[in-house]
Amino acid sequence: MKKIWFIIALLISALIVCPSYAGRADIFGWDGTGYEEINIDASTRALNTILYAHHEIHGGSSFTTQYTMTTAASAGDEMGIYMLTPATKEIHLVVEFSSSLAAVYSICEGVTLAANTGTGGVAIYNRDRNSTKTSGLQDNATARATNKVTTLTEAQFGGDGTWACGTTLRTAPLEAGSGPKPAGGSARGAQEYILKKSTAYVFVIATTPATAAVHHILLDWYEHTRKDN
Repeated sequence: MKKIWFIIALLISALIVCPSYAGRADIFGWDGTGYEEINIDASTRALNTILYAHHEIHGGSSFTTQYTMTTAASAGDEMGIYMLTPATKEIHLVVEFSSSLAAVYSICEGVTLAANTGTGGVAIYNRDRNSTKTSGLQDNATARATNKVTTLTEAQFGGDGTWACGTTLRTAPLEAGSGPKPAGGSARGAQEYILKKSTAYVFVIATTPATAAVHHILLDWYEHTRKDN
């Protein structure tokens, strides 16, 4: 009986200390610096939450870029996007490839590519269009530009005698007219790559037939600073 009265006393004290929360359909969670409200629906009692990748969009740390081009009419013609990852933040990236004809896509890590090869200064967009935050990725210009990537055509790939893929993280065929095809599973957990820091990557599509084809690469990522190591 004493325990019951003790619990009732605690509840009354909480309402006296925090009267503004009386009758509220809220619960509390710890954010590391203090308490913050986690709302629940008043009718269904369902938690009002969003997935973490969605949260990064709202936080202004989610970015996107893309590249579309029509290849020449020869087998094996390549096009791609180059990026250099930052030394501090982790890049949590998903990529989708599309092609109007049969092709092969590859994700290349630790690539060899001569400086200034390709078209640098290509825009990266913050997915929160109200945010002023910028990406830490850099392009392949001689004087590297931050918040930019480099796009590559077959002529630019072919004109650089040093070009090498490095480690091929994934390569797979694209069916004719297929796309967009995620480079992994259908869910983000199966599709996402956490890219290596201070490392050059190229995402590339190569045509299979000797016919002009329209290729498209879409990159979406958020940039995260790890706190637990």
